Amino acid sequence: MKILLVNPNTYRVPPVPPIGIEHVAGAVEEAGHEAEIVDLCFSDSPLGDIDAAVAAFGPDIAGVSVRNIDTVLFQTNEFFLDGIRDIVRHLRERHNLCVIVGGAGVAVDPGGVVEYLGADYGVAGPAEGAINELLDDIARKGVAKRVRYRSYRYDLRCPRKTEKTDYARYLREGGIGGFDTHKGCSSSCVYCIEANTRVSFKPVDDVLAELRSLADRGCSSFHLCDSEFNEDLDHAIEFCGALKRRGPSIDWALYMKPANYNRKLFRAMKDSGVSLITLTVDSWKKCPLYWSDVEKIVFSAKSCGLKIMVDFLCGFPYEDEETLCFYLDLFRRTQPDGVGINTYIRLYRGLPITDIIFRDEALKKNLIGYRGDGGLVMPVFYNQLSSERLSELIAGESIFRIEGLEKGVNYSRRAVPGSAGKTGLPECSAESAGHGEER
Repeated sequence: MKILLVNPNTYRVPPVPPIGIEHVAGAVEEAGHEAEIVDLCFSDSPLGDIDAAVAAFGPDIAGVSVRNIDTVLFQTNEFFLDGIRDIVRHLRERHNLCVIVGGAGVAVDPGGVVEYLGADYGVAGPAEGAINELLDDIARKGVAKRVRYRSYRYDLRCPRKTEKTDYARYLREGGIGGFDTHKGCSSSCVYCIEANTRVSFKPVDDVLAELRSLADRGCSSFHLCDSEFNEDLDHAIEFCGALKRRGPSIDWALYMKPANYNRKLFRAMKDSGVSLITLTVDSWKKCPLYWSDVEKIVFSAKSCGLKIMVDFLCGFPYEDEETLCFYLDLFRRTQPDGVGINTYIRLYRGLPITDIIFRDEALKKNLIGYRGDGGLVMPVFYNQLSSERLSELIAGESIFRIEGLEKGVNYSRRAVPGSAGKTGLPECSAESAGHGEER
């Protein structure tokens, strides 16, 4: 079977290579199918490029990646599904192709997103672990559910076809390479769709092989696409050591959570080429030990010569300004390189924070964009602290940055003092959903 894989992501601040599609291409080709990628990131005529790819390749079926459904940040929000819906409709009506959609955006609300896009099928979860089963069902004309859910497997291997992407173009346009060391997240953040998902670690040698392949294509700077690199302390240290000994020499940035750390880890990260850490922090019902870990991580990173920024999500229900001021003073005391603050919480169906808000009528007055129909595919935000009031509280101090006022991500700001930025989905994500920045 011939599979045309379409990357409809035209967001270019910065442009992000279609990592998830590269994995899916590898998976279907391992199963004996043929795969081609049509990458629309830099296209001047997306539908025209699709027409040309269909004419040249003659696909039997099309797969469309939904990396994010929007940019998550409130002030500069861009909604992507309308453009993707046009592509799905074009593939179905103009070329009579069955269309499968997958990626981080589908996992946000599988039934709602598939219905909105008008796709034939959707895959929620890692498509490389489900796509071939779905293709077999379609080929046999068996019963195939419209949405297929796939959990992370402990033995999931992720072949990746990096040669199918024009990395030279991405590098010229300000993009960098991306890779991951695992999928899933064991944390239980109430605002994150990846929370409490099964964790599957990739073999270190496989990750190193990906990095060598990308280095051969000119990539020297990378952003890690894990939700948080330090999901497991031993695995993180092992990977850094292997990268130093056997991998290409790279400069890379990563996300961490306030857990699973020691000085050995920070030294290993420094030795392996890490130039930027972004620490993910939120204010939802945290104990004193949590804030102690935040302080220790900032101090440890700085003492090892690592640049560290903080992405701080706050303004949760029932929080008051006095509590927020306590956290701001903590950051003033610890002095990370920058603190990006976001007080607009993007809501998704089924999240604990969404349920909490919708159970309390008094909280609903703080909803922005809600249409009263229960739907959350279109952007809906919770906000109880305006940017104007936040500006007064931070008093123009250079360490702080209000997220959403400008486009951009941390790794593209790393040379700018006091800049940071996390907003809602994992950066440079290999089609995995997340909790903070448009990545």
